Amino acid sequence: MRMSQEPSPSISGLAPFKEKLFRTLWIAAFVSNVGTWMQNVGVSWLAATLSASPLMISLIQTASSLPSLLVSYPAGVISDHADRRKLLIWLQVFLFGVVTVLTICSWLHLLDMRLLILFTFLVGIGSALTNPVWQAITPEVVSPGNMREAVALNGVNFNLARAVGPALGGVMLVLWGVKSIFLFNAISFLALVIGLYQWHNNPTIFKSVEFRKTAIEGLQAVRRSAPFKHLLVRTVAFTAFVSILFAFLPQLSKYEWRQDSGQYTWLWVSLGMGALIGSQLYGIGNKYLSSGKMVFLSCELVAVCLFLLTLTRNFYCLNSIMVLTGIGWINATSTLNVLAQQHSPNALKGRFLAINVTVFQGSIALSSAFWGFLSKFLAPLTVLSIAALGMAVFSGVLMFFPMEELGTTPPQSVACADPLLQFKTGS
Repeated sequence: MRMSQEPSPSISGLAPFKEKLFRTLWIAAFVSNVGTWMQNVGVSWLAATLSASPLMISLIQTASSLPSLLVSYPAGVISDHADRRKLLIWLQVFLFGVVTVLTICSWLHLLDMRLLILFTFLVGIGSALTNPVWQAITPEVVSPGNMREAVALNGVNFNLARAVGPALGGVMLVLWGVKSIFLFNAISFLALVIGLYQWHNNPTIFKSVEFRKTAIEGLQAVRRSAPFKHLLVRTVAFTAFVSILFAFLPQLSKYEWRQDSGQYTWLWVSLGMGALIGSQLYGIGNKYLSSGKMVFLSCELVAVCLFLLTLTRNFYCLNSIMVLTGIGWINATSTLNVLAQQHSPNALKGRFLAINVTVFQGSIALSSAFWGFLSKFLAPLTVLSIAALGMAVFSGVLMFFPMEELGTTPPQSVACADPLLQFKTGS
């Protein structure tokens, strides 16, 4: 479960916390977000323990991201045609069931790579269906006057959980094993159910026949939008290369750098800290750089970091590189997501941004599998060098094809690691 938007509200931006419903859901979402980041650490380390194959380990990332390729767009359309509260509750119950069974299998030592990939895929399905619906409810759970501040606090939620989750997950991994992480994550979904039960909404239900019509309408509109298609090309050019970090990190940590689970956890913590720093630099960079230059410099920074990871095994150097990687990652992704907002027509914003999610996550899923397949023929560090070179070259080439930019930045400009979805609350 993720809430991802503007990361740094002022003190006056804390006003939404005075509204009981928003405060309750924010706390519940934070618990769930922490559980999600903890599980990311636990699953990836468990995968590295069960298999030394870079291909098998990279398939964990594929299984996590592939569901978004399959269901993000339908989920975006569904969110405008369903009782969002009931849908969210049932999705959290589904995720609780999946992770509970995962916990039991871990407790009984029944897990192998195939089962772990299956459970990761099922959790990915639930998350892919949840995210657009969750992001669509913000206007319904906070007063209009606090809307912008609520968006900002959602970003604090996501970014704070990204720093806390891996650290807490690492401690639990060392002390009680991966099963304790899975158990915490399962319980965290119940926290959301409890929070959602305190929300009494007045849903508007639409005719089911509208689903097919609105879905096709969105696809046709994207096909006619040259600026949005150009943006999607850059999204693929970034995610296709950065995906190798998340696909290979467990294997690199355990087998190339000879780290233990605690040291592996610190890599995630460092990445999260870099993202927090980057989310602050993001606002500064927007004042002085065009979006095209922002994406280019961020991609080049990530490319350099990927290459530097092949040159050292020193624990402190690796963590410093991960901090820099987090800065580049958050700024490139955030800039691309803001451009997606700008180039999405208001009447079709939900569907446009759902397509952005589909392309973003689909590129990560497919490229992760590709990098894993390539590692069957080349050493993982060599594949990492190829990805670094590819990102540097492709981002440089794309500078000769400037992105279409609008004159102003929308108020919902965000610094977030995942594509942002926002939906109208009406028809």
